Formats: sequence, C-alpha cells, structure tokens
Amino acid sequence: MALDLTGLPDVSFTDTDTAKVESAIITLYEGITKSVLFPADPVRLFLSTLANIIAQQNILIDYTGKQNLLRYARGAFLDHLGALLGVERLEAKPASTVMRFILEAPLPFQLIIPAGTRVTADGVTYFATSGTLIIHAGTVCGDVEAACQRAGKEWNGIQCGQINRIVDPRPYVKSVENLDVTSGGADVEDDESLRLRINLKPESFSVAGPELAYVYWTLSAHPDILDASVTSPAPGVVNVFVLLRGGRIPEIDGSEIEAVENILIGNNKVRPFTDFVTIYPADAHEIDYTITWFISTSQSNRILEIENGIKAAVAEYEEWQTERIGRDIIPDKLISLCQGAGAKRVELNGLEFTQLDNSTITKFTENPQRIVFGGMENL
Repeated sequence: MALDLTGLPDVSFTDTDTAKVESAIITLYEGITKSVLFPADPVRLFLSTLANIIAQQNILIDYTGKQNLLRYARGAFLDHLGALLGVERLEAKPASTVMRFILEAPLPFQLIIPAGTRVTADGVTYFATSGTLIIHAGTVCGDVEAACQRAGKEWNGIQCGQINRIVDPRPYVKSVENLDVTSGGADVEDDESLRLRINLKPESFSVAGPELAYVYWTLSAHPDILDASVTSPAPGVVNVFVLLRGGRIPEIDGSEIEAVENILIGNNKVRPFTDFVTIYPADAHEIDYTITWFISTSQSNRILEIENGIKAAVAEYEEWQTERIGRDIIPDKLISLCQGAGAKRVELNGLEFTQLDNSTITKFTENPQRIVFGGMENL
C-alpha cells in the first residue's frame, strides 16, 4: 500500500513565530548586558525590527527545507522530486473530434485533403486534421480525426455540428462539421495528482503485477484520469476501472480508455506477460436525494449566511463522494458538513449508507429542488 502522506508528522526546519524569535533575541540581549529593555527603549525597538527580519528569513528557510519533502513540495520542486524516480508531470492534451468534409457533388477522381487542414467554430480556436483524408471518386463526403491546436480541457464539450467553418479552403468542398462532441482535452497535471503518482512509483518497480502498479500506470496514462481501481476475478485476469476528474465516467471508446490500453495492454514492459487485462469505465450507482435543513429561532438573523453555507457543504460533499471508485456512500459526512455550516439539524430523503464495490462510483442525478429550507425551530 502506498504511504499515507497525511499520516506523517508535521515538521518545521526553523521557528517561524515572530513573537518567539523577538522574545529570544531580547532575552539574550538582556542576559548579556544585565539590563532590562522597556517597551519604548530604542534598543528594544531596534531588536524588534531585527527579529522581524530574522523571522522572515526563518520562514524562507523552513519553506526551502519543506520543498525537499514529498508531502510539502509544490510546482518545480515537486517536478524535481519526481525526476529522482523517473516520474514526469503529464502535459496538457488537446481535445479531439471527428470531422466530416462534404463535397458539392461526387467527383470522378479522388480528392485529397492534407493533414493539418484547419477548421473552427468561433474563428478563434482552430482544430487541425490529424491525417490525410482521401475522398474517393463517386462519394460526397469523408471523415477524419481532428485535434484542437490548443491543449487543455477548455475546448471539450463543443457540440456536434458547431465546428463548421473551414479556415483552409479546399476545392470542391462545400461544408464541414464535427460528428462528435469534442473530448479528451486535459490541463497540465496538478500538484496533488503528481504527488500521488510519485508516491505510487515504487509500486511499479515490481514485475509481478501488484494492484498499485496497475493503479500507477493507469493514472500516468492521461492527465484527466482521477482514480483507478483494480480487481482480479480469476488468476491472470485483471480488470481496471477508470474515473475522470469531476467524477465523470469515460466513454468506452474514448481517448482516456485508449491511453490506458496503450500502456497496460500494448506495452509488455509494463504488463506481466501472463496477465489478461481489460479496461472499463467505472460503473455508476445513481442517486437522487433531497436535503431539508432547519435552524433555531436564535439563528434567524443569519439565515442567508447559513443558506450559502449549506449550498457549499452540499457541493463539497458531492465532490468528495464522487471522486473515488469504491467509496461507500456516507450520509453522516453530509450531515456533519451542514451542521458545521450552521444548520441545527437536517433530514435526508433518498440518501442512506451504501457499500459500493471496487468498480462503482456514486453519481448524483441533477435535481434543482435538492436543497430545501425546512424552517425555524426552538432550541
């Protein structure tokens, strides 16, 4: 099992408390000079200024020291820790789709549309064809993959038919349109995901196919993959379940599943030779629930503040509940968050403790009436 970094004790390389640093300097000075420094003493004011500078230096020293530890490292410091184990931050990936080029009429010869032909939906962001498209004689259209020329998840979700403007006109081509909703785009891997993969990296050193080795390689396949779960229903059989960021379930033929297959199935240096590996999207356990919250009469002047806190608590709970495969449904956490936001009590309808297997995630259905104010009650 990978080491739980949150269970490690907190460490400090220097004392960063300005008051303690100031007290130590003044006490040392008074001890050496056999004198007492009163609050308005110019020497005391000078030493207080000096203590503030030293405390700031201590903060920088403490920060620098912690950047050498996996639990605290961030940004480029974390990249360097990953380099020690051969783990690189995953680069951003562009969104992609399938474009259909439509001719004015069938032609008596083949029409070649070269790779790199650009199309757009808004005149700002361009998609370029990934390969050469050949539209054969007698046909009026042809399909080809195209990828966004800007990497990132921002350009996911462009609906079918919206990419319909040709930037690089081709003879005989009347129109163009995307057949699929754009998908597969992902931002550069964030620090927490990279930290987890660095922590898991030693698991990949074994060639015996341990569970966490499969998890590590799955998380390394695509920056949009948030979690993975591995089961073995029979000797030599390995099933890997994949979950995307935001609790999204990947398409079975999507780019994320394909990326995992390329590593776990297409790479014999990673997959044990005798393992039969299959990649699946995580299963969804759908839930529709409502939460009714109450406050005491003494809290009536804070009702708007509490209402906003309840909405934030529900959002935090749903994000937590859906970000891991196999995480049991725990209503008590939602109740605790809502009480922390100021609710006297809450009533849940449709949400109860449920154990999930290692292939399943919780998925909440859309419900605009999910949060209901139940009223005020006596203490």
